[in-house]
Amino acid sequence: MGDMGDYFNDLKNDRKERRARLGVPCPRCKEVRPKAHPSILLPNQRCKVDGYRDPRHDDRQEGK
Repeated sequence: MGDMGDYFNDLKNDRKERRARLGVPCPRCKEVRPKAHPSILLPNQRCKVDGYRDPRHDDRQEGK
């Protein structure tokens, strides 16, 4: 049972590391809501607040 918990902890840590390494603040959030914290976007991710899509190429798709 501990194996599944360890697996999810590893996924969470990998996601947190990737977001810290590749994440950028949403430029549209900065314009529209200057007092709020902007969403952090990964490459090719869409902002859930205002619909802006990060134009950077998602490097994970190259391996497929």
